[in-house]
Amino acid sequence: MKRFFRNIGGAIITVALALTGISAANAWGPERTTFTMEKPASYVTFNSITDNQSSESIGLGDERNFVRVRKAGETTFRDKVEISDADAKNGQEFEVYVFYHNNAASNYKLTAENTKVFAYFPGIISGNATAETGAKISASNANPTSVWDEADFINNSSVGVRLRYVEDSATIYWNGGRTTAKISEDMFTTGALIGYCAENEPNCTLNGEIPGCAEYSGYIIYKVKVEQASIYLSKMVSNDGVNYYDNITANVGDTVHYKVIAKNLGSIATTQIAIKDQLATGLEATSDAIFKDTATSGNVKTEALSKDFFTSTGAKAYQLSVGGEGWYIEYDAKITNDVFGEKSCGDAKIINAVYMDYALEDGGYGTLGNQATVSVSTPCEEPTPTPEDCSTDPSLPGCQDDCVTNPELPECQELPNTGPLEIIMAIIIVLGIAGGGYYLYRTKRTLKSVEKNVSGKDVEESKKAEAPEKVDKKEVKKEDLEALKKVENKTEKTK
Repeated sequence: MKRFFRNIGGAIITVALALTGISAANAWGPERTTFTMEKPASYVTFNSITDNQSSESIGLGDERNFVRVRKAGETTFRDKVEISDADAKNGQEFEVYVFYHNNAASNYKLTAENTKVFAYFPGIISGNATAETGAKISASNANPTSVWDEADFINNSSVGVRLRYVEDSATIYWNGGRTTAKISEDMFTTGALIGYCAENEPNCTLNGEIPGCAEYSGYIIYKVKVEQASIYLSKMVSNDGVNYYDNITANVGDTVHYKVIAKNLGSIATTQIAIKDQLATGLEATSDAIFKDTATSGNVKTEALSKDFFTSTGAKAYQLSVGGEGWYIEYDAKITNDVFGEKSCGDAKIINAVYMDYALEDGGYGTLGNQATVSVSTPCEEPTPTPEDCSTDPSLPGCQDDCVTNPELPECQELPNTGPLEIIMAIIIVLGIAGGGYYLYRTKRTLKSVEKNVSGKDVEESKKAEAPEKVDKKEVKKEDLEALKKVENKTEKTK
């Protein structure tokens, strides 16, 4: 549950920025590839170096932990800072530090474009409670597009406190703090462009462009002031309408139940209140917003609020009397598939906020906000990789043991293809070789028979031998014998 506060008259703005993928375990995100100062990135990416000890990083070390806090006047920024009773009574100021660094190596000459910083801090912190302050750095050509981190305010006071932005305090620093510029209060709403300004650079503008390399990194410091709270606003969400929490998990199609609680913890009554709860993408109201007065004075009311409650106009609500008495609002909403945007699956967080404008009898006025989170997850089926995908990256799932997607595997190699045409040609060749061999065999038999006749050996045995033609030894001449030998030699060569 994040809280934020805005004082309209003093132009003091504090807004809780909806960051997807927030992890209480890490306090930073998203998960990403990391680098070192010696081996930086080859592409535009922010705050992913794990050993940065440069002057701009105040010895940050792991850049993923880039948001720190400290009490004004102290020298060291930390992940957590404590607020005491004395701090609340004396209006103690605290400083929030936000570091940024385009990790692309300088030789690649890669510049981050449209770079912005978003920041938020809690407007109200209940007694003996902890609340987060955080920031997000984004660039249109970065991978990932944005990175975020958080630090904690721990309220050790027994009463609630309120944090106010110290007007015009947000400042950006470069070159070891020698160069500075003011940051727009858009940093707390839509985000403010940042950039790089060299020392003594005239007319420097923050255009969102940050070259890669540590020398172009910088940091932002802004101040908040602690005050004792008066008006309290909270929002919670439930799966069953009985047990309410800051965060729950649900599925597409589920109906979740929201409760908004308002109280006056101070000594000054309200004179005017308007409240609105514009539903986040992926939510569809399934009931009216029911207002219930919990005051003990006997003036108890239960009624449906105007439908303007779900619009930017907002609905008028009853006043908050002093002494901690208050009221609450309940409504139901269904989770739709729009929560995933253009996709139909994945992981998403529905961060739904409520805002309340109020005026006090002493002339003070302001806006409180609070939000609750619903985490939604629908698994996506992994696409089957193509042979081209596996050729490019054999480590892809489905490429290791599938001959369809990874035909280069040894066990996927096929024997030579022997179709009908190849079989016919092979038969012709074999028959040709066999015929040539048989012709040679018959020729040799004939030649031997003739030689026996010429040499005067047994003629009858010669006549019995198989031959292509019968040979009469009386008709055999010397030149015929030589001709037969030539035929034999020619046949052997042909074979």
